[in-house]
Amino acid sequence: MTEYDVRMEAIKRYLANEKPCDIYKSLNRSKAWFFKWLKRYQEFGEPGLKDQSRRPRNSPNKTKPDMEQRIVNIRKTLAARSTLETFYAPIGADSISWELNKLGIEADKMPSIATINRILKRNGLIKKSVKTQRKSVIPYPSPVVEKPNDVHQLDPVGPRYIKGNNGVERFFSIHLVDCFSKMVVIRQYEDTQNQTLINFLTKEAWPNLGLPKVLQVDNMLSIKGSNRYPRSPGNVIRLCLLFGIEILFIPINEPQRNGVVESFNNTFNKIFYQRQQFTDLVHLKNESAVFERFYCHKRPHSKLNVAKHGSKIPYQVHMNKDFRAFSSNFTLKDFRVKGKLKIPLAEGKISFIRWINKNCQLDIFSEKFPVPESLKYSYVKASILTKEQCLQIWHENNLVKEFPYYLME
Repeated sequence: MTEYDVRMEAIKRYLANEKPCDIYKSLNRSKAWFFKWLKRYQEFGEPGLKDQSRRPRNSPNKTKPDMEQRIVNIRKTLAARSTLETFYAPIGADSISWELNKLGIEADKMPSIATINRILKRNGLIKKSVKTQRKSVIPYPSPVVEKPNDVHQLDPVGPRYIKGNNGVERFFSIHLVDCFSKMVVIRQYEDTQNQTLINFLTKEAWPNLGLPKVLQVDNMLSIKGSNRYPRSPGNVIRLCLLFGIEILFIPINEPQRNGVVESFNNTFNKIFYQRQQFTDLVHLKNESAVFERFYCHKRPHSKLNVAKHGSKIPYQVHMNKDFRAFSSNFTLKDFRVKGKLKIPLAEGKISFIRWINKNCQLDIFSEKFPVPESLKYSYVKASILTKEQCLQIWHENNLVKEFPYYLME
């Protein structure tokens, strides 16, 4: 029996001269309930027993038709990508809000992000969203990000291919993102060997962004060094130590832990690489520079907000803070021996985040270290201290184990 049926039965029994108290008690309802629906019946008849909409008759805060049309027009303009200003622009509610702000819409008249999304949905301008995975409840020792250059994430993408005037050309695109400001540096190369990565960091990334406290990377061989000599760190690691940078390796086979740069990789792929045809690699590199400038200097970032970051534009956020500049006089010439680069091993920290499985072993450059069983099925942070020549294992900010760890010069 539906609620409507219960109300009808109560009224029929009342019309049959049954006492109200007997009716509502037998139906397990209150006195107020009975007389409410009796009054409705007396005023409107049987239709009055149906549920009525709770929507207010007047909506004083309803978006004005001209504002709704303006939002629709902005969305269509951004989606058309017909100008240099809109070619790489995002088209979501956050970006539309930013465009309204640029038009001088006052704060008290600015529709909320939720309202803009409802307007877009009402006008058929939103595609069905993909459900995201639930976040893990297992504690993860992420590095602290509170200002620009606290953490940079580095990720080489590729190989990729373009088919143009020179036939098929193969390339890698190396990306570095500042986790706070979202500033990016993008360059294309023929390979991702350690010398290429060093050139990218010293000639492109750090001169533009400054030196980070932490450089977060995956476990690729050209960064680690040599599988044959795991205790002889590669030159990328040595370069970081030379400048007092902690290099941090994410868990093996968990690229999502470099989520900021992985998110940018997705944007790069969809908005830049897949959207246009390139005549050759030179054309791609030139257009990549245009995309980088737009992304950093003009494109409002959805993860930035004025209250926390001071702006939604990555460049304005990044340059609004003091940071450790990279010396323009730096050269690698002093570190070449018989033409081979050999950067000395400086004092510092080489760190790893690792998942401890049922075997209770920690994997550091393919070497296994036993850990307490209490750490099973948890993440730990392990750090090689080059001065002390030891390996420390931390879990939730507590030092739980330490091993001697002697590095090869």
